[in-house]
Amino acid sequence: MLGCIKKDLYLLFHKKAFLIILIGITLLLSYMSLNGISSAYYAGRSYQNFFFMMLNYTKHAFMSFFFLLIPLLVVFPFADTWLHEQYMTDVIFTRVTRKKYFLSKYLISFISGFIVIFIPLVVSYCSVILALDFNDNVLNIVQATANETNIEAFLSNYTFYQIYLENPYMFIFIFIFLISLFGGFCAVTAFSISLVVKQKVIAYIGMFLFLIVEMLVIGNLPVPFGYYNIQNIIQPDTRIVIEPIVYIVWLGIFLIINIVLYYVFCRRTAYERA
Repeated sequence: MLGCIKKDLYLLFHKKAFLIILIGITLLLSYMSLNGISSAYYAGRSYQNFFFMMLNYTKHAFMSFFFLLIPLLVVFPFADTWLHEQYMTDVIFTRVTRKKYFLSKYLISFISGFIVIFIPLVVSYCSVILALDFNDNVLNIVQATANETNIEAFLSNYTFYQIYLENPYMFIFIFIFLISLFGGFCAVTAFSISLVVKQKVIAYIGMFLFLIVEMLVIGNLPVPFGYYNIQNIIQPDTRIVIEPIVYIVWLGIFLIINIVLYYVFCRRTAYERA
């Protein structure tokens, strides 16, 4: 098992698509974050949270677009491995068991999707922290977007807002972690999709299409259910307080989808071998 993981990690870290996407997202997000520092600084504001771009519609639109692209971006680093290796199984399965092979693939798919999102977000956010003097320029989300008389109503729009009040940096890192988990689960699901579809295009865009449909369907549900789409609950501006059970339900949905897809794959391959 350990040998399979080492081999797949080697493939991941030496894959051009992984390096290009990782470096590209890191540079792009860092540029988008650092580009607004000078105007924020001269206005007497820190740029404490680069996700919150309500006053800059271009950057806010870019970040929204970035969230939509995550299901596509995380496929190329490793989740498409089966599309290339499925024709070599006669050789592969003489060296390793099917169980160890697929456990390794699922694990590294998750890791690839997680770090290709986590590292750019952390580097981008840390670059903002290092570039600003937070001791002299302190601005929190409340002061930026709500009147003092309406702070209580404002806070009710943010999940984990109590953590934000005590440590805004920890608040942001929690959501960076959630977004990265989302990237990891998208990569894992994309790998599962690649096991059961014949068309390569569907393997690459299947997860993206699923989340677009999910967003449209859930978005038309009544409040509060209309806010429970996955793209919304992993962003700091959730617009309502999201209870932990919602995250647990989504975790369960991802697990069920992957179990069902892998079961279908196993049944089909068993039939084909028979």
